Amino acid sequence: MSPAKALRRALSRTADVLWDLALVTHGVSQEMADQDGVVEMLPSGTLLLLLDGPGGALGLAMIDREIMTGLIEVQTLLQVTQMPVEDRPITQTDAAMMAPLVDGTLDRLERYLEGHPLRPQFAGFRFGAMVEDARTAGLLLDAAGYRAFNVSVDLALGRRKGTILLVLPDRPDAGKADAEDGDAATPGPHERKMKLLPVRMDAVLCSLTIPLSAAQRLRAGDLIPLPPEALDSVEFVAGTGPAVAGGRLGQMNGMRAVRLSWPQGAGNVPAPMREVSELEPGGMVELAAAAVSCPEPEPDPEPEFSASEMTEDLPDLPPMEFDTGDFSFDAEPAEAEVGDFDFDFSAAPLNVEES
Repeated sequence: MSPAKALRRALSRTADVLWDLALVTHGVSQEMADQDGVVEMLPSGTLLLLLDGPGGALGLAMIDREIMTGLIEVQTLLQVTQMPVEDRPITQTDAAMMAPLVDGTLDRLERYLEGHPLRPQFAGFRFGAMVEDARTAGLLLDAAGYRAFNVSVDLALGRRKGTILLVLPDRPDAGKADAEDGDAATPGPHERKMKLLPVRMDAVLCSLTIPLSAAQRLRAGDLIPLPPEALDSVEFVAGTGPAVAGGRLGQMNGMRAVRLSWPQGAGNVPAPMREVSELEPGGMVELAAAAVSCPEPEPDPEPEFSASEMTEDLPDLPPMEFDTGDFSFDAEPAEAEVGDFDFDFSAAPLNVEES
C-alpha cells in the first residue's frame, strides 16, 4: 500500500471508529519541501499541531477551520452541521479535541505501511502540542527535508469540506537506526497478531443455588432475587480461571460501570472505570451478569417451588450511590445523550437472568 493510500484509509477508518463519522478523502497530493517550503504551505487562521516523533524528530499537522469545526461538532453535538464557521481565536481546547483523530491516523498509517520501505520514516509520531502560527512552526522544524501530504476531505456527506496537511521529516536513516537497537528490542514474528487476539472477561455479580426443577421452569421475564450485598462483590473472571479483579457495581454517564477495589493498588489508578462504549472491538470486555462468588445460604430442601414464588416480597436493591470522587455513578444522562430514543437506558433496572 502506498503512503498516500494508507493515509486516506487511516483518516477514514479513524473517524469511523471514534465517532461513527463519514470522512471521505477526495485526493492526496504529496511533495518534498524544505523548512521555508513547509512554512509557505501553512495558511493563516488554521489549527497547527506539532507532532512528536522518535529521537526528537518533529512533524506538523494542519487542520483548516472548516474541518476543525466539523470534528468539534461531532464530539459535542453528535452531528455535523452546516452553520457558519465562527471567526474566533483557536485555543488549546480545540487542539486537544483534534488529538484522537491525529493519534489514531498516525497509528493506523504506521500499521497499514507494514512491509513498505518508507514505514520507518512514519513510525512513532504522535500528537504533541498546538503551535501559535506558521512562523513559530518554522522555527521548530529543523530537518533538511519534509514529506508533505495535502488531503482534501469532506465530513458527513459533504456538510463540511476542507483540507488536512500532514508534514513529516525525511529520515533516510530511520530504518538503520531501528535495526541497531539490537535483538532485545526486536518484536517476535507473531507479537503483533498475538496482541490483537480477543479475550473474553465476564463481570460476575453473584452465584445462586436453586433446585434443578426450579431452574428448568425459568422462562424469559422471570425475576431471580439477588442479595443486596451483590453490588459490592462484582468479580472479573477470564475463562474458567480464578477472579482477577473485583469491585462495586454502579453507573457512570448513564451506563453500567464497575469501580475496582482490588487487586491492591487499583484505587490509585486515576480513572479506574471505563464506559463499555469506549472499548473498541479489538479489546472488548463483555460484561455479563452471570454466576460467581457471592456466598448464598443453601435453600430449604423443598421439593419444588415456582418461579413466581421466587419473586414475591423481594427487597428493593439499594440506590447505586456512593462516593466516587470525580465520578458520578448516579448521574442521569443528558437529553442530548439519549438522542431520539424513547427508552431511557440509564434508568433501566439491571435484570439478571440465569438459565
